[in-house]
Amino acid sequence: MVTRSKPRSDEKPVVPESGRRQRRREETREKLFLAAIELFSRKGFAQTTVEDITTVADVGKGTFFNYFPSKEHVLGYLVGKQQGTVRDHLSLAREAKLASEEVLISLGRSLILFPGKSPQLARSLMQSFLGNIEVREYIVREMSIAREWIAEIIRLGQQRGELRHENQPAELARAFHRVLLGTTLMWALDPELPLEEQFTSSMRTIFSGLSLPCKPPQAVRRGLPPKVAKRERKSQ
Repeated sequence: MVTRSKPRSDEKPVVPESGRRQRRREETREKLFLAAIELFSRKGFAQTTVEDITTVADVGKGTFFNYFPSKEHVLGYLVGKQQGTVRDHLSLAREAKLASEEVLISLGRSLILFPGKSPQLARSLMQSFLGNIEVREYIVREMSIAREWIAEIIRLGQQRGELRHENQPAELARAFHRVLLGTTLMWALDPELPLEEQFTSSMRTIFSGLSLPCKPPQAVRRGLPPKVAKRERKSQ
């Protein structure tokens, strides 16, 4: 019988070569993305070239096209990162550790982090979204998926008695997107106040008419007898 020796505690786990290659690819993609965002913010989207991006990222010019068909497709990568942010907040809503209002405001603040780096970056992003039909159609599709997740966050808030039931979650999710994009556009045109401050103010105004009297999240109230919980829901 052949016995296998146990690995020493000081030995590092062997990473498969395919895993290393994938990790290096992701690191290079992220480096190119961050370089592009920095340049879009500083120079503007139209004035930034692929060569500018690869110079800042310190990679060969041809490397860029191994990851992005064009500089417009860098924006698709940004949208993918934003999708991850929405998924994370949906998980947060399902855990019921924060009120729905706080989850949605946190989500909005996270989504405006990149455009909020500078008014010029926000203008550049919007210009590029509108100027390339392929990118625009991709973003529309991805935003539609994100709205379904945002609607689920709102639906959970309605079920817990934190949000009013008069409007459908899908319509409220669309309104959330309008507030997000509209506030960003207005800030890009007139950045008198920080973008985050303007967005939070807009959301608080909306929630003043949408929120029901505050109650602890459902997770905090799970110890209540079922009849008591049911009576609470009926009284809302």
